[in-house]
Amino acid sequence: MRISDLSAATGATPRMLRHYENAGVLTPQRHPNGYRSYSPEDVKTVHDIRCLLSSGLTLTEAAELIHIACTAPQHATADDRDAVLAQLDERTRRLDAGIERLLSEKASLAKLRADIANS
Repeated sequence: MRISDLSAATGATPRMLRHYENAGVLTPQRHPNGYRSYSPEDVKTVHDIRCLLSSGLTLTEAAELIHIACTAPQHATADDRDAVLAQLDERTRRLDAGIERLLSEKASLAKLRADIANS
């Protein structure tokens, strides 16, 4: 599959796909003319990477997670897995803190609205 086909299948621009390749997340085969050739598994990889990025992970963190969890789990050491789990736990803590902050702001707005409506 060509880069345009992978782009159409995933919604990622060709520029994003080249960026993922430069980060080591995607490793397409190369034809003698230099063209990239992607496999059907790359569609899932791109979807996984975009999901991880949308959760707030950096591309470096996402690449590490994809490598350990999906691409080469048989080569991951216990330390590798522990490091990735620690990153995920930290991101979860940051998300929980953000959710609590947003809920507090929402409650404040609701109170302000009620105060204005009742005055």
